Amino acid sequence: MTEERLSYPLPTTSIPGLRFSDHVADLVEIQTFLEVRGIQTHNTRIDRYIQYLEQAVHGHSINVERIFKNVLDARFQSGTDWLLYVLREVHELMWILKGIKVHIPKGVDEKLRKIVSGNDFAALDTHTESRNTQFELRIASYFCQAGCEVDLSTRTDVIATTQEHAFYLECKRITGPKNLQENLIKAKRQLISRMPSRHGARKAYGLIAADVTKVAFSHNGLTWGLTNDHARDVIQEKLTSIANATLKMPIFSGCHGLLECWLQIHIPSLIRYPPATTTRFSSFGIPNSNLDRKSRKALRVFEEITAIGNRPDDREDSAKKLVRRTSVTLPAGTTFDFDEKLLEEFLKGGNDYGKMDEDVIAGLAFDGVKHEFTFFDFEMVAVNIPIPKRKQFAASPDAARLELIIKMYMQRYPYENREDSGAILPG
Repeated sequence: MTEERLSYPLPTTSIPGLRFSDHVADLVEIQTFLEVRGIQTHNTRIDRYIQYLEQAVHGHSINVERIFKNVLDARFQSGTDWLLYVLREVHELMWILKGIKVHIPKGVDEKLRKIVSGNDFAALDTHTESRNTQFELRIASYFCQAGCEVDLSTRTDVIATTQEHAFYLECKRITGPKNLQENLIKAKRQLISRMPSRHGARKAYGLIAADVTKVAFSHNGLTWGLTNDHARDVIQEKLTSIANATLKMPIFSGCHGLLECWLQIHIPSLIRYPPATTTRFSSFGIPNSNLDRKSRKALRVFEEITAIGNRPDDREDSAKKLVRRTSVTLPAGTTFDFDEKLLEEFLKGGNDYGKMDEDVIAGLAFDGVKHEFTFFDFEMVAVNIPIPKRKQFAASPDAARLELIIKMYMQRYPYENREDSGAILPG
């Protein structure tokens, strides 16, 4: 058990988020936009995301195998896994929609055709062109939302112009730590060969945008956090580590006007307290340390543009106050069980449990529902019980067994108003 798991206080409010009906509405708007432009969406991944979320809206049991055919992967197990993977894709498409509703970039149709034809899930996409293109559109959306003119039709991935500045961006999705330097240097060389000193009357500045999700999380899957802040910090620590490695690379040398290397991680997170799902678009900017005054001004403009990602959606449900559970009432007929060898080791003050986090070690059944608790649940409770308290428990093993189970139950369900805290609220 690490201190990291214990250093975040229990939240007192729910996480604001959008309803599934809002997700469906945005997907239908994307579908309409595409079809008006002659891009077919029937029997594509857009169509399948809509099917999935429409069933979720109506509370139906979702037959994922019927919707997403031939998805045979160990990462897709529980209903929560499927939900998180779907939302990861949908949230990126919704972000792209936000941009093209403000400004339709030049050359967008060819890009949209590519992303529609991609695999249903990025985690399974072995042909990277579709997801590479989707990343370019994700980056372009920041500039579109800021009111920039955006061009996707040139050899440069994204060209965005304000009244005073022209930003040339090369976008790279990096598949692992070994490919980090190679891809960043390649992006720099592309800027050197493609970026002019001026774009009409504007000074041209270069930027490297790198999706480093698979550098941080090789499985390209899911992450989790005890709280929303914990999930954020886990990803930011990954970004900081990658940034520190990047600082040792010759990214900025020889490329006049290169402002920043902009790292992004895009990954869904399962939040434990309060129970929720979020999709993280986390960023870390590595600025060029040798910028002149005009370049520093351009960098500040770029940072203002990227700050658009912090704006909340007007449709989000507001945060609700959560009531902390102070007791548990167990009705007649309640049954429980506990791993006796583990209990014996705990009561004698040892910690040689020989268990994995996911191993089931206890159960509590009442009102027709059996709650199973894992070694991870136990460890989070046990770490806060000092040795003197364990000795008191040892005098009455039966009472200790029940008290530990109740503590695990209250830890898992810490709120009275579980209908609020348990809502799926993507962020």
